[in-house]
Amino acid sequence: MKSSTFILTVVAFIGLAIESNAQKFFIQFTDKNNSSFSITNPSGFLTPRSIQRRVNQGIAITAEDLPVNQNYIDSVISKGAIVFTRSKWFNGVTVQCDSTVLAQIQALPFVYNSVKITRKRKDGKTIDKNSGVPVSLPSVLRTNSFNYGGSFNQINLMQGDYLHDIGFTGNGMVMAIIDAGFYHVDQLMTFDSLRNRNGILGTWDFVDNQASVYEDDTHGMEVLSTIAGNTPGQLVGTAPNANFWLLRSEDANTENIIEEYNWDAAAEFADSVGVDVISSSLGYTDFDDPAASHTYADMNGHTCPSSIAADIAVGKGMLVLTSAGNSGNNSWHYISAPSDGDSVLSVAAVDMNGNYVSFSSYGPSSDGDVKPNVAAKGAQSTIADAFDNIGVGSGTSFACPILAGSATCFWQAFPNLKVMEVKRAIELSANYFNTPTDTLGYGIPNFHLAYIAAGTHEMIAPEAEFVAYPNPFVGQLSIHLYSESNNFVIGNLYDFVGKEIVEFKSTLIPASFQNIAVEIPQAIGAGIYYLRVKVGEKTFSQKVVKQN
Repeated sequence: MKSSTFILTVVAFIGLAIESNAQKFFIQFTDKNNSSFSITNPSGFLTPRSIQRRVNQGIAITAEDLPVNQNYIDSVISKGAIVFTRSKWFNGVTVQCDSTVLAQIQALPFVYNSVKITRKRKDGKTIDKNSGVPVSLPSVLRTNSFNYGGSFNQINLMQGDYLHDIGFTGNGMVMAIIDAGFYHVDQLMTFDSLRNRNGILGTWDFVDNQASVYEDDTHGMEVLSTIAGNTPGQLVGTAPNANFWLLRSEDANTENIIEEYNWDAAAEFADSVGVDVISSSLGYTDFDDPAASHTYADMNGHTCPSSIAADIAVGKGMLVLTSAGNSGNNSWHYISAPSDGDSVLSVAAVDMNGNYVSFSSYGPSSDGDVKPNVAAKGAQSTIADAFDNIGVGSGTSFACPILAGSATCFWQAFPNLKVMEVKRAIELSANYFNTPTDTLGYGIPNFHLAYIAAGTHEMIAPEAEFVAYPNPFVGQLSIHLYSESNNFVIGNLYDFVGKEIVEFKSTLIPASFQNIAVEIPQAIGAGIYYLRVKVGEKTFSQKVVKQN
């Protein structure tokens, strides 16, 4: 782990006596007055890569980015509290103390609020996953780039292998995996190429406040294997050449709201070191302390701590993907935090044929946003296990990283896109974009189509001077166009795997609206198609639906 005074967002104070009735709290401060840091000198608390990410996307550095006031923290410590994590976005710290010390802390003039986040041990708690045992895998499948073996289906379902074949495998991109532990990633053979190229940039454990994450839960290791694993003929990850920060925020034996504050601390860390994409297969609804549990009404994107943090992370220029949850078959039924975040890509699970699987959690968010946003293979996904075997596991925990890896390769292909443009391009390429559902959202992205659309340098969004109708259509499609000048029009209709169906050409009369009829071959079946029309220097794109 690379050490730097501004990189670490946590401080551990070991060896202090703790009262038997001590509990954990989040202490929020009123301000960041008299800070030793300044937004005019961000290099004191952000790495050059983090600063450059903001510059590239036109994101201002504000007081929200300043570290928590150290004098305030020292005062809290002086009262007898143990400090665990710091949050500059929420402007506070998580602490452990008894009620007497808490009362003294609350009396400090710069303390705004305190929230109980007590963590107690819970036997048998499972993370958002359903990992399988090794099974026999299908025959070897490969493309021009990799010998994917059993992992071919999970990348091909999204056309992510198309990005690999044209040279985008995550090189130069930085991902953060926020999870419960990365057991033996430093030893397992499926990660040997990752280690050999020094693709692990660093680690941090926000639960135990230490650098090592390799002795904890296996869940993060399994998740990472779907992105960065490389066992030719068996498993190749969706972004096998990306670089990674491995961050532990989850205690697999407990479920309490402190873990949402740990998640925030991990996301802030990821921001500070210049991460591009966060993938997190964690979800929060019920807690060991029922009084702290969330309700469906809380799933509105701006109530749960982890959801607020996830949206802030996107605001800093990072693409955030989270698992939707595995509650589709139980009484909760709905998505979990932080996947309800307005700007978060929440990922549902499908099977090998692209069909919804019943364990995947439902949307929408309680304020009506489309949730989940998109979907990827989460049933019988190919993963690595703790014994260097390649097997399968099921859960939105695997759908999320599988998609996150391809999203990272897509952004590598178009580095000038801003984070919300990347998110929207992924959604717009998905197979249910025109008819989103509460189970799969906009559906399964198609990164071949997303690449075509982004390559036009115009995001897919019909404008007033261009519209294709009727939509849905049956036998003929019409295009309504306006042009100021005598422009030549060339158009293409593609199917959902990127194959050209028809090409058409026309000339526009200056300063007038006119219609162009596109004759559609009778042989094409019902489904979603992609229309691209170039008029002079402008390019327009729209998804259209063919009905029988």
